[in-house]
Amino acid sequence: MLCTSPTTLPLRYTANVGDQDRRRTATIFLDRDQAIIKSRSSIGAPLTVCLPVSAFEGVAVRIVPRSDDGDVEVTVELRHRDPALNLPLLVADDPSDITDDWQAWGKALALPLLLVGQDGAINAANAGVSPTRRNPIQPRRRTSSFAGRRPRFLARRKTGQTATKERVSGREIIARD
Repeated sequence: MLCTSPTTLPLRYTANVGDQDRRRTATIFLDRDQAIIKSRSSIGAPLTVCLPVSAFEGVAVRIVPRSDDGDVEVTVELRHRDPALNLPLLVADDPSDITDDWQAWGKALALPLLLVGQDGAINAANAGVSPTRRNPIQPRRRTSSFAGRRPRFLARRKTGQTATKERVSGREIIARD
């Protein structure tokens, strides 16, 4: 078992990421908005990849048989188009153990639920149902009837009046020596 439930987000854990050819150990920081993967490249240089959660296709379940006697390994993962960026979230031995967690991860990250077949084909688990959406962003301040008025500290001041200037007309007297 890798991660706890998505109610503990943000979280940090270590897992093996990548496909079968390029498997490496990475430290993963996961939040509702982004995933940060820190690992070492094949030559030993530090490698950090930051991905928004929206870059992932969905939360997928993969069932892989371990042996001929019927043992299976069930993996819940964040599925990306690039197999090297798939992030495992949960690994279990019994498919019935992970159903609630799989749905909770999909809801928490606002991603669709996916099923990965033995041949690698991806199917939507909730076909016909739109993926969960986050609530729209609410404004920090409510607009009120006072919105168009002057600020409170300026309300005590009176607005300036333009004074009318008197105009003197007539002839100018110039004094000369």
